[in-house]
Amino acid sequence: MIYKKLAVTVFAMAVSSFSLAADYVAGDDYILTGAKATASGEKVNITEYFGFWCPHCNNFEPLLEKWVGDNAEKVAFDRVPVAFSTRSQNQTLAQMAYFVGKQVKNEKAVDSTLFDFYHKYGRLAGSFSDIEKIKNDPVACNLEINHLVDRAEKQSASANRPFDVAATTKYLIENVCETDARGWGLMKLAKEARGTIRDQKTLEEILIVAGVSPVNLDKRLSSFSMTSALNTAANKMSEMGIDSVPTLVVNGKYRVTSSKGFGHMLKVVEYLIEKENAENKK
Repeated sequence: MIYKKLAVTVFAMAVSSFSLAADYVAGDDYILTGAKATASGEKVNITEYFGFWCPHCNNFEPLLEKWVGDNAEKVAFDRVPVAFSTRSQNQTLAQMAYFVGKQVKNEKAVDSTLFDFYHKYGRLAGSFSDIEKIKNDPVACNLEINHLVDRAEKQSASANRPFDVAATTKYLIENVCETDARGWGLMKLAKEARGTIRDQKTLEEILIVAGVSPVNLDKRLSSFSMTSALNTAANKMSEMGIDSVPTLVVNGKYRVTSSKGFGHMLKVVEYLIEKENAENKK
């Protein structure tokens, strides 16, 4: 009887696991790319297609960084920056920033600086009329923050939206009045460029803030290797059918978007990793 109960329990667990896996459906939770599969030995290749300018990519970044760290033993992770729009230089220049970071082996600093330029300081800078004044006068900076919070509180009240005065004030003081030289540098650039990378000069200044040497930086950006990297990224984007970011591609075979949320996206990727590992053992 004990063995029978054990067998029933094991069977139930197996059925439960199968049902969970079966919930992830091709065409709904993930897409078959139709491309030739890639492999990195015993590890499964995971490629993120993203843009520094993309707010969803910025929100996904800390979750993805932790996930990659937790799964480092079984996945080989890479990124491909994309550009959907060519009407301005903004998205293409952001791609170039990523490739410069790889060239100088300073990806993490460049990545965090670009995300901060777009999504932290790019959003904050427009609220201040005189960056130099609040940088050099802490009292003026705090007064400016208080005025901003007061206006935001009134707007929220008129729209019947909740508003946390203390948390907002704390965030603004820490990220504006108490920011470091890097933060002030990005704030100034974001104010001048209105939160986008309008030209190569702006990009070079952002990269210098990130710690990239200015020596031959213009040559890096106009080099054959840069042109080749941009072309390769465009070809990969087309081959994988990338039409939104962030998107994760598993072994070149499966495309997973964040349309159902970041948590769901990573669970589907984990399922596909196990699927690939199981198929490789056959």
